[in-house]
Amino acid sequence: MNSTMLSHLITKPNNKQTVREIIDFVGNSPALFEELMDYFIHGSSSVSQTTSWALGYIGEQSPTLIAPYHTILLAHLQDNTKHNAVRRNIVRIYQTCPIPEEIEGELYEHCMSYILNPNEAIAIKAFSMTVCERIAQKYTDLIPELIDAIASVLPTGSAGVKNRGMHTITRLTKNKGK
Repeated sequence: MNSTMLSHLITKPNNKQTVREIIDFVGNSPALFEELMDYFIHGSSSVSQTTSWALGYIGEQSPTLIAPYHTILLAHLQDNTKHNAVRRNIVRIYQTCPIPEEIEGELYEHCMSYILNPNEAIAIKAFSMTVCERIAQKYTDLIPELIDAIASVLPTGSAGVKNRGMHTITRLTKNKGK
């Protein structure tokens, strides 16, 4: 493992090129991913932002690397002192990554609060809709509550929130009867 290389990459400017270099360097290595998680957890605010961006993409591409870290990621969702980029990239992971049963309830509650928070960032709201939809498809009793929550934010939502919300409501409505 080349810790020096990763420690160099995380201090580069927080941009797509740097994140791509981190993703390519980590690859499918559990050891390098563990090191990346360590920087994410213990790094400065800027390091956490950069590493969370990389984690978001790696989590989408290689969900098995994320599997040992679900409780840590959930704990970081609760930490309001973290930059919203951290929340955004964690929620992004759960749009596609398998969600372990033991965190579904807490993850749903966090994402629901992001949907309903008028001050939450647009991407976090939109990603949260998808995460809640995935959980509600499994627990169909949640569908009416989720539809109501999304519908309540549409009148004042951004174009992105309205678009994601309307598509989510359409899918939920179709699946409600199944």
